[in-house]
Amino acid sequence: MSSHWPTVLAGARWAQRALIVAFALVPLLVVTVASVPALLVLPFLPSHSTRAQVIVRQLTSWTRALLLSSR
Repeated sequence: MSSHWPTVLAGARWAQRALIVAFALVPLLVVTVASVPALLVLPFLPSHSTRAQVIVRQLTSWTRALLLSSR
């Protein structure tokens, strides 16, 4: 008789990763949605396009960190 526990544990790890990503994704989505108005206005104002680039870079780094930490 072979044990089915390795399969159950692999499924549990997958579910744990999915829950971590789901819980971490909610605040990231809230911040992203809150940043949309700034990203729509800042590039058109003189000397504020660098702020828009910083916002986009920060959102990108948070998304990468979220995806890499879920592995």
